[in-house]
Amino acid sequence: MNIKAYWKAQFKVTNALFLLFSLFLLTDCSQEKAGETARSGKMTMAVDRQLGDAAGNQIKMFTAYYPDTKITLLGSGSGKTVKHLLDRSARAALISGDPDAVEDSLFATMPQRLRREPVARDAIVCIVNRTSPISKLSLKELGALFAGKESSGVTALVTADDYRLLSMFAAATGIGKKEITARGCISEGELIKRVSSDRNAIGLLFRSSLDGVLNDRVGENEIRIIHIAKEEGSTPYPPTQQNIFEGLYPLVTTVYYVYYAGDALAAGFGSWLSTSGQKTFEKSSLAPYRAFQRTIILK
Repeated sequence: MNIKAYWKAQFKVTNALFLLFSLFLLTDCSQEKAGETARSGKMTMAVDRQLGDAAGNQIKMFTAYYPDTKITLLGSGSGKTVKHLLDRSARAALISGDPDAVEDSLFATMPQRLRREPVARDAIVCIVNRTSPISKLSLKELGALFAGKESSGVTALVTADDYRLLSMFAAATGIGKKEITARGCISEGELIKRVSSDRNAIGLLFRSSLDGVLNDRVGENEIRIIHIAKEEGSTPYPPTQQNIFEGLYPLVTTVYYVYYAGDALAAGFGSWLSTSGQKTFEKSSLAPYRAFQRTIILK
């Protein structure tokens, strides 16, 4: 898929979001049921697809404590997650990275306020074939490769429908979104397969996406993760959970929980994610947003 064609398609997605917002103003319908509480009831939560495993583990733990609750996941590409929230097919959402300008403007004008809480940390990672001579890059060098400014023979790859990743990568490396000349893959699995079979390929994806695909043993022994430095000459870091949490790795992203203010069950699950759920994030492909408080009893 041509990445320029994708940006044209994304313009259509933006227009669709405005249309959905207009319909919302006319209908203002809701899934919320009378009698629900912060610890009981049913709801659907939209998630960026790479966050599905982490979200599923959180739901499993939450419902183990509160068995009168049922939360159903609705996974999709990042271009559709907020759409599900706006058209009320979901009452909450888990998204990677900051909403873009269009989404922020819609959030600000909603008649029922949307709250956005940071709950975890993810990272954009760069992978190459295990035989590639590349072992480390600075942000500037990485941006140049994906903007086609280096005649190195490298084949740059991204997942075409993950516009939020592309936006965050462009902002972090200082290149324009439309400058990205990488080839678009239809899925993270395809991207990893292409990198695992091409010595000259280099790919971008979320760490949570990579972990999810590698759990299925796809290309596990054929790829390497590149260490990234914030500036040329500075120390490059791998995207370990600790480095992501401490902000040493330079391509860290924030995972947000977005929900309608006043929705008891959505707020209750959000409170869980921000407190007890932080421990669950420690055991996932994500890093927690804040350190989980542990109590040590001395005898």
